[in-house]
Amino acid sequence: MFTRIVAALDGSETSEQVLEEAAELARRLGVPLHLLRVADLTVLRVGMTEAAYAYASLGSELAEEREKAALYLEAVARPLRAEGLTVTTEAKSSLAASGILAATRPGDLLAIASHGRSGPARWLLGSVAEEVARKSAVPVLLVRAGAGGEASGEPERD
Repeated sequence: MFTRIVAALDGSETSEQVLEEAAELARRLGVPLHLLRVADLTVLRVGMTEAAYAYASLGSELAEEREKAALYLEAVARPLRAEGLTVTTEAKSSLAASGILAATRPGDLLAIASHGRSGPARWLLGSVAEEVARKSAVPVLLVRAGAGGEASGEPERD
């Protein structure tokens, strides 16, 4: 069936809600769990466009974010490995959705959490989970942010 579970994380508590489901699937299927974090400064700094990404990648900030992402992933992986799971990590730099999509391969199941943004926040930032689900060549497990949106402090909407 699946040869690997890929869990996309962004460092937020909301994104980490996918870990329990992804780890359980990896355990039950006896496959590795691959933790992925994409360092995407364009969303944080100047808005999500290809030109903004090119501008942001010129500085050392992107390298620093990628290093922080790698350290974060290792911290998340440590307790999962202690439970006996085979866990790999990958920190990369890209636009979030395209980086997530590029990290998958045939046989993967991609697990991602939805932040549940709506209104102006969704219009401005878009929905990475939605774009990934629409464009993915592999099956996607979409985990909704907290029942009733507790994790994000917003109502659960997508």
